[in-house]
Formats: sequence, C-alpha cells, structure tokens
Amino acid sequence: MCGIVGINWQDKDKIAALARLLAHRGPQQEGFHVADGVSLGHQRLCIIDLSEKARQPLYNEDGSVCVCFNGEIFNFMPLRDELLAKGHVFISRSDTEVLVHGYEEWGIELLSKINGQFSFCIFDRQRNQFFLARDRLGIKPLYYYQADQKFIFGSELKVFLQGDIKKEINRRALNHYLLFGNAPTEHCLLAGVRQIVPGSFLVYDLGQNKITRNQRYWNISFSETIDKPEDQIAGRLRLLLEECVHRQLIADVPLGAFLSGGVDSSIIVALMRKHVKELKTFSIRFDYPEFNESAYAKIVAEKFNTRHFEIAFDARDVLELIPRLVYHYDEPFGDPSMIPTFLVSSVARRQVTVSLSGTGGDELFGGYPRYRQFRLLKRLNHLPGMLRRLLAGAVGLTNLAARNDRLSKLRTFLGKRQADYIIYLMLFSYMFRSQDEPAADLSEFADLEKYFSYRDDLTNLLNFDLHEYLPNCLLTKEDRASMAVSLEARVPFLDHELVEFAATLAPDWKIRQGQKKYILKKAFADVLPHEILYRRKQGFGVPLVHYFRRELKEFAQREIFEFQEYDYYDKSYLQALWQRHQDRRADYSRIFWTIIMFNLWYKKWMR
Repeated sequence: MCGIVGINWQDKDKIAALARLLAHRGPQQEGFHVADGVSLGHQRLCIIDLSEKARQPLYNEDGSVCVCFNGEIFNFMPLRDELLAKGHVFISRSDTEVLVHGYEEWGIELLSKINGQFSFCIFDRQRNQFFLARDRLGIKPLYYYQADQKFIFGSELKVFLQGDIKKEINRRALNHYLLFGNAPTEHCLLAGVRQIVPGSFLVYDLGQNKITRNQRYWNISFSETIDKPEDQIAGRLRLLLEECVHRQLIADVPLGAFLSGGVDSSIIVALMRKHVKELKTFSIRFDYPEFNESAYAKIVAEKFNTRHFEIAFDARDVLELIPRLVYHYDEPFGDPSMIPTFLVSSVARRQVTVSLSGTGGDELFGGYPRYRQFRLLKRLNHLPGMLRRLLAGAVGLTNLAARNDRLSKLRTFLGKRQADYIIYLMLFSYMFRSQDEPAADLSEFADLEKYFSYRDDLTNLLNFDLHEYLPNCLLTKEDRASMAVSLEARVPFLDHELVEFAATLAPDWKIRQGQKKYILKKAFADVLPHEILYRRKQGFGVPLVHYFRRELKEFAQREIFEFQEYDYYDKSYLQALWQRHQDRRADYSRIFWTIIMFNLWYKKWMR
C-alpha cells in the first residue's frame, strides 16, 4: 500500500511536506509531480515490482496521463495482456501501470474492469482534470477538501490537519462519533473535509476549479436470489472464496495471515496454506482469560502447520501505545479493538510485508449476535401500546432490585414505537443504555433509513453494515493499524465478486435456526475443526472493562473529567455512568474509550 496526496497548485516544498506525513504508509520510495499547475506526492510501500521503474507518480508513453495510486489491482495481469495487445507500451511489471494505460484505453469504464482494493488520482493533462476513485467496499481511504479555490486530496486527515485550512469540528459528525465511535460515510470530524464514498469516483476540473462529477460506479444489490440445492450453493461459495484468496496472493514480498481462531480468519488460513509453502500466522494473547482467543488460534495453526507468532499484552502496553494510536488514527476512533489490531499488525510486520485477514465475513453471512437481538427487540417494540407499557412497568419493577443496565436498556425498546432503523441504531450505539436517553436524538440520522428498504430484516441489517459499519469502522481500523507499521492488509472476503454472490443468497442461507453463517460453515465443514466452526463468537475484544476499574482507572478519570477545552458532552452524565461502571453494574468502557480518544485527538491535532 501507499500514501497519496495532491493539490491544485504548484508548490514543491508544500507537497513534499504533506507527503512526508504519509511516509509510514510507504517508506521505501517517494515521488512527486510538480508541473502543469498541480502538485502530486506519493509514498510507496513496494509490493509488486520492487524496482525503480515502478516508482510513482507513473506516466503513460507521452506523459499526458499521470497516476498516484494506493492499493493493489489483483487482476492486473490479464488486463496488462489485453492492453499490450492493443498496442500500449509498459515500462514496469507493476499493477499501477495498468491504471495509466487502462484509463487511456477505457476512460472511466476502467473502474468496472479492475478487481482490487484501491484509491487513486489520475491527472489527465489534456482534459486538465483530476480523476479520483475509491474501491467498491471502501477498503482504502481517500479524503478531499474544496474551498477558496483550493482542492486538496490525501490518504489521511494529517494532510489537512497540518495543512493551511481552518480547523473546525463538524458537529453532525461529532454526534455520530459519540453515538457510534466513528465518523459517518462521506463526512469526517474535520469540517470541510469529505471522503469519497466507497464505490464512487470524483472528477475535479482544474480550469473551472470545481467538481464536475461525483457519483457511484458500483453498489450492492440484494434484489435477486439464487434457488439451487444446498450442496451446489456451498460448492460455489467455496470455489469462489478459493479464487479470491488465490488472486490476493500475488506479491513480490513475503505474505502471512492474521489468525484470531474465529471462523473467517481460519478459513483464509486454510485456503492460503494450499499455495504458501511456509505460512506465517499472527495472533494476540490477552491478560484476562475471557478476552483470550489464542488457544483457538493455536488449534488452527497446528492443524495447518503454520509458523505461528503470538504476542501477549497488558494494560501497560495499552498505555504506552495510546500516543501512537492518537497519531495514526488522526480522526477520533472509538472501537477499542484498534489496540489488538495495531499490536498484531506490529508483530506481523516483523515477519512479512502483506497479511491477509478475515474481515468482512460477518457482514456478508450474518455473523453478529445483534442480528438476532434486533429481531427480538423489533417484536417487542411493535407490540400493542398497552402491552408495551405493561411490560415496561414489569421490567422497571424488576430492575428496582436488580439495578441492571441491561434491563434498563431493554425498557428503551418498550417505549414509543420506532422505525426499524432507529431500533437498530439504538442497539448498535454505545449509548441508549437507559430509558432516560431519548431516541429522538437519532432523528438527525434519518438518511440512514435508506438502507432499510428490503422486506427482510436480516437483509436490511447486512445492507446497513456493508455500507456503514464495515467501511467506517472495521476497514478504517485495519487500514490505519496496518499502514502505521508499513504493512499491507488484504481482505479476500471483500473481493467484489464474492460480495455480489453473497448478496444473491436468501437470508435463510446466512442464518438458519439460530445458526449464524450457516452456508459458509457448511462450505468448509470438512476443512475446519468442529470446535472452530461452531464455537460461540467471541469478537476481537479488549479488557478495558477491567482496565478502567483497575490498571487504567486514574488515567481514564484524568483524561475524561479533567479535560476542560470544550463542552461537547455532559460530564455530570458521564460521572453517573462512571460510578455505575465502578460498581460493576454495567460495562461503559466503550463510551469512556470514545471520549478519551476524542480528547486526546483534540489536544494533539486541534490546538
């Protein structure tokens, strides 16, 4: 992977300074184009064709097309052969050069032909325009800013946070962050800076100083379903995933795999083992047993005879790591699993340059417990009003003695009848743990209702997660953690051909009689051990619930309650949550982590 940056004016010193902010994404080569009224910068992590010939920016034969590229094009070889047959001349063996000649030959239609994870800018000198694009699922990031005749783009917010733009908070994005732990699609917490939506492209006309096109070239559709016997569907799924993994093994550097011991990462390891002679796998061991999956990772590693690397960490490691997290996640990020993701990436980078992961399997095949929880809560919320009130009263009376926040949260779903998307957002949110928090606060996110247009509940939830949770949380987490240590992370489950196939499967193939990821497990039932396939989902959790009561208690108190630089949240309300957390009545660690990461980010970047 790499880091890219560009501005719509010529300034050699400025573009060099901005590119250096992205050096961790590509420390091995750097390159610049400062001419024609624009400046482009590139930091390269060499993966395919390690030579100087593949240095970027990279040009076509006459220099009229120039590209800065972050990512990989996995089907570049057949495209290269096709372009060679059409008379194009290549100077390298890199996948990047396919973009240059592909744009010459096909224009914007290039996007429908490439299979990969990417963000890039093509500078078209003849049309005097930037053509920016992002991959279909949002695996790789791309931000841009337009104001006062300036147009700036870059792989990370550092480009803007240390640029010459006015730094203000986007309040709607902040509200989204406080509720869900990440910025919303398209927007970010820095006002004026936007993201290119996954599966979209943007054309910026340099002569007119304006965006002339900003549209999708791909989207997910669940409108068609296949009707075939189970063995045929399972066989097709297995073959397709095998092809996706094999396609993503192309590299001129060592490869490995993240291995949690869950179903998805274990499947990736099993498929990689067919092609990688000495496969290296990487996992994390936690200091609290209930958060430790390492035993399952070892089972898989032993079965497939991988060379397994494991790292143990505790609260001291977390405390030392936090400043690096604040720097590399240069937008506040509230998912605590950023910690083990960063650590396992660090372990992997000592051994390999590319690591495959199982990210995306849950969103494609229904792997989260919240899908089942939603159905129950929806039924409760849609009961007749009188019955809801009776149940709410009964739960309230029970909770007078139990004083349990789960019961309190349950009462929120027995109040006013809500739209399906509101119910899911309440379930999904870090907040709404008690009936005192009004669901009306979610009304500003009415645009998210568009994902709930299908008749089936599970399809709606998967649609939401693929468009919102996956790119804004999981893929952001993995990109920043891996790129911080100059490691390329690849995600075979998010090959768009597999995503499109999964979208054709009826909900019953994904969750059947309470069994999550039913057809995926059937497809690999003869590959993985039963104890791996059918164990309870654990997730990539972190023991913050304990740390904030013990080892990191003083740190958390200081960073939450002694921070005085703004009034974006109610400290008295947080103090009540803190006390309930200390009394072991509830786990509010994700809320506290969200606030801490925002405060530390504010001190680092916004002063």
